[in-house]
Amino acid sequence: MVVFHVLAAVLSKFYHSLVTLFMLPEPHLSEATNVVIEEAVPLAEDSKDMIDPGMASDEDVPVFSRHISALWDRLRARFRSATRKTIVEVEYDKLLGVKCYEYMCVRYVFDTDVGRFRPVGMGEWTASEMHHRLRTGGLSHEEATLELEETGPNEIRVRVPGIIESLASEFSDVLYILQSIAAWTYIVYTTWNIGIIWLGMTLIAGIYRALFIVRRGQKKIATLAKLETRVQALRSGKWIEIGSHGVVLGDLLKVEEREPLPCDGVVVEGSIIVNESMLTGEPMPIQKFSVDDIEDVEITKKNKAYAGTMCMQSTGPHDGRAILLATGVGALTTKGQLIRMVLSPQSVRFKYTDQLPIIYSMLALYAVLIIILFMTTTSLGSWVVTVLEILSAIAQTMNPMLPVSIVMGQSVAAFRLEQHHQISCLQPGRIPVAGKISTMVFDKTGTITKDGMDFAAVVAVDPSSRTFLSKVQFEPDLPPLDERNKRVISERVPLKMQYGLACCHTVTTLRDGTFVGNHVEVSMLTMTGWSLPKPESSDDIITSPNGEHKLKVLKKLEFDHNRMTSGIVVRDLSTDEVIVVIKGSYERVAALSLPDTLPKDYVEVSEGCASDNFYTLAMATKTLDGSFTDEQITAAKRDSFEFDLSMCGLLLFRNEMKPDSPAAIEALTAGNIRNVMCTGDNVFTGIAIAKECGIIGKGKNGRLLIGDYDEEMDELLWVDTETNEPCCDVEAGVDQLAVTGSAWKYLARNSDELDKLWKDILVFARMKPEDKVNVTKYLQSRKLVVGMCGDGGNDCGALRAAHAGMALSEAEASMVSPFSSGRDGRSLFTVVDMIREGRACLATNIATYSFFIVYAFILTTSRIVGTIIGNQVPGEWFWISQDVLISVIMVWTMTLSGPAAKLGDYRPSGSLLGWRTILMCTVPIITFFLTQIVAFALLWSPSNSEWYSRVNTLDLQVPPQEWAKKGDNYDMPVQVILLLTTLSTHAYVSSYGGAFRRSVLRNWALNVMYIIVNVLLFSLLWVQPGDLSCVFRINCDTGASLETAGLPIIEQYSVGSVGGCFLGPQIHKYQQAVPELSSWSPLPQDDCRPTGPGSDVALQRYPWDSPAISTLGYSGPNNVYPVSFRVVMTVILVFYIMIQHVMFGFGFSGSYWRKLLTRFGAV
Repeated sequence: MVVFHVLAAVLSKFYHSLVTLFMLPEPHLSEATNVVIEEAVPLAEDSKDMIDPGMASDEDVPVFSRHISALWDRLRARFRSATRKTIVEVEYDKLLGVKCYEYMCVRYVFDTDVGRFRPVGMGEWTASEMHHRLRTGGLSHEEATLELEETGPNEIRVRVPGIIESLASEFSDVLYILQSIAAWTYIVYTTWNIGIIWLGMTLIAGIYRALFIVRRGQKKIATLAKLETRVQALRSGKWIEIGSHGVVLGDLLKVEEREPLPCDGVVVEGSIIVNESMLTGEPMPIQKFSVDDIEDVEITKKNKAYAGTMCMQSTGPHDGRAILLATGVGALTTKGQLIRMVLSPQSVRFKYTDQLPIIYSMLALYAVLIIILFMTTTSLGSWVVTVLEILSAIAQTMNPMLPVSIVMGQSVAAFRLEQHHQISCLQPGRIPVAGKISTMVFDKTGTITKDGMDFAAVVAVDPSSRTFLSKVQFEPDLPPLDERNKRVISERVPLKMQYGLACCHTVTTLRDGTFVGNHVEVSMLTMTGWSLPKPESSDDIITSPNGEHKLKVLKKLEFDHNRMTSGIVVRDLSTDEVIVVIKGSYERVAALSLPDTLPKDYVEVSEGCASDNFYTLAMATKTLDGSFTDEQITAAKRDSFEFDLSMCGLLLFRNEMKPDSPAAIEALTAGNIRNVMCTGDNVFTGIAIAKECGIIGKGKNGRLLIGDYDEEMDELLWVDTETNEPCCDVEAGVDQLAVTGSAWKYLARNSDELDKLWKDILVFARMKPEDKVNVTKYLQSRKLVVGMCGDGGNDCGALRAAHAGMALSEAEASMVSPFSSGRDGRSLFTVVDMIREGRACLATNIATYSFFIVYAFILTTSRIVGTIIGNQVPGEWFWISQDVLISVIMVWTMTLSGPAAKLGDYRPSGSLLGWRTILMCTVPIITFFLTQIVAFALLWSPSNSEWYSRVNTLDLQVPPQEWAKKGDNYDMPVQVILLLTTLSTHAYVSSYGGAFRRSVLRNWALNVMYIIVNVLLFSLLWVQPGDLSCVFRINCDTGASLETAGLPIIEQYSVGSVGGCFLGPQIHKYQQAVPELSSWSPLPQDDCRPTGPGSDVALQRYPWDSPAISTLGYSGPNNVYPVSFRVVMTVILVFYIMIQHVMFGFGFSGSYWRKLLTRFGAV
């Protein structure tokens, strides 16, 4: 059974690599029947060597461990390259006459022109081609049929394996091979009761993980990918209804309201309002506009709509609906890309999971040593028994419960995150990684601050004097019907600026009058009181509150990340003037404006507003000749508008801090975590928010410097924010730095300079989504464990790249992040809770690891010692107690220890080969062996010769089926009690709270189990012979053993060693008394007394009630200890338990460990 399991696992793991060995390579791709795909997947982010200035030196590992790790890395690289091969069968499409295959949800078709397979499902058309297709009646039925054959159905097919396949894949893992070896060895070795439990646990754990975790997650992704709806498509000049799966590239679709879009596309006519919150995290509905029918016009984000987003409103000339041209179908839509990102998450190597195979290799070498000792130093009477003993020793050395306990700890932590903190965790393996985070990267808007912004004030410019007028402030919390803000704008804000506030935006209205658009622009427009046209209106005219001014929209200039501006061109219907309004970052708008329109203190005022925590924009205008026609304006290029502008003034928006953000940042800082901000906002606003929330320390002695890139000088310029004076020297480790986007790009090109400064950079401003990814990856390259927190929108890339990303969103896009939450208004304390749980999980994983290492060494060593001494084996119920009660149930209770209430000032060790972890394992092992030596020395003392004797169990002629009675002696109970005490105590003391977990006293389940085990052990030591003592074969005599037979449940669950005769060492006296009894073994039907030839002589020489047989006056052969030795053993156990509690309570898990390291300069 074990051999079959091993072969099946090997075939499953290396199937594709093995199959390729027997295939003939085809030089011409067009003739291939199968394609071997070897993915060029980027290397996993390696966190096994990650260190930072605040990491304790107990993470250091011995030199020999580093050599072993390097050797393992080379072997693993070779192993991984073999398992990345995937064989895909090539199919032939008879209708199209082409070859194709499907991989990762994407269909690939052979292109004869280039001689390779290419993905299908995306298309590109110019605006003119789109409008031409609409005028000519869309695709013909024949074109649509051929396109459908080539691209396949418009669906994202996520394959969910069947139940049998899921189970086969799960049980092919090497973990289950080890569990199989252990379980079947126990079953064959007559201990079916233990083997059945192990086998049952293996099956339950594997089935649960395969069907209720892995397969359920796959089904969830498949459900997310599924999209079925009915759409109207224009085919051969007629509108026909088809299923969404029948949509093909180039189809023209009529967009219906309250229906999800079936594909990615471009709006050709009309406009739509879509809710993209579940896809991009954008909280506000967004309007999509039709692309102009102009040659070479740029198709922008405002023209594109995405599959899966919900259409809230559709307006256009075709039955009142907008028209969308399909540019992406199936897995090559934006939603399909998201699904594929979820299916292939960024892999992360972590210390202990990376080192676990190394530990198993070391344990395997230790198992080889045990095998050699068994074969050379023991005589078990049969080679079959020897083989079974060796297999049992292997199972106990390489305990399969070790990796199970690690997964168990992560699963319990994931459950706590979900139930106690409302944090969803899609990758439980990332939880302990979060516990090692040393640097957190935060987005600003929607993360540290609230999502929305209030329109707070304007600072207009007086063009005649080139000065700023006094600030006009608004009251953001007025009731909807309050007219005060509208009156302030109409009376105190210049008319051109009112025009800009009313029209320079992308806001639109739903049919119920609700404004839809960017929150900043909605806030701005609401304040003005101007009204937008009705959705069905053909004229795009914006009207002032009193109807005196009307502006006709001629051309909208959408926001451009590179330009950092947006704008609009309108015609004033009262004067027929054409007015251009440009709005954007104050730096960029100033660069586009005429110098003589800028106030002299423009920079100082702008930067001052940003420093006062205002989101600061600038607005500028210019007036064109009214002779320009609407068509000429529409056809004009954007560059023809954005120059020689006249500055109007500044727009100030208040980005309010989340109330708990400062406290969360403070908690992270106290936890020795470095926090940085990575925002798309300007550097002054970023600094203001960073100061307010505590990312920038207020009490530090160094300067706060802003770094910006001077393009002409090609160097980085630093300015002191206090004096506003330039400075050329940056004092590393003292100054606090903030850099702009251009400065970051300069530093990225000059790595030597960046390597000197990165530790002091706290604010990264004007960062685009790809810049956030680059910052995250750079910090990772510094050997840091990096966390990222964002709102799940444009920072999805950074969330995915980080070791542990927290998306403060419930959108579908947040699935690329291992953690997500929308708790308490998307509180920043979710990051604190994630790290607290991560540290607790990591500490628990190390604790359970140390338990099984201690288990492996003390159990196998004690077993070989017992075998050498006299072929002694612990009783059956010892194995049941330690394999079930302690190794399963008690270890499970260890994982229930919750996180500490606050973050400690250091991180837990994550290395299995680090000195601290090594000491956590070796100290209990050494103290156990020292205690055992003392106990046996006292047991074997000449003063105990009156009652103590030892006989090799082979000489006792113990029947094979009574193997568990090889522990019916005085030696084995001492070993059994010490083993159970050591294991239970280590499970308890390694769960001390320390800096990462709450007090062990609050883990009631573990306390109950510890009390039960200790009560059991001391009861066994002190009770008189009876049912309890004879079940465990400790302090038992023949009379009590005979009465124990037939105990309900115990008898049925036992393999036969409960009850019957007690095979104590005294039996050997009868066997030696006369030659006829040399092979005699006592039987219950004979009251366990000698019978047959020579029995009378033996009984005369050693009467049954003599001290030689009924030692210490107990009934027949026994292993009952005198009171004096029980006292000695009690003192030894109490002393051992106290030593363990002191070492762990005040040492490994307590504050004295840190103080000791500090004293020797290690921390």
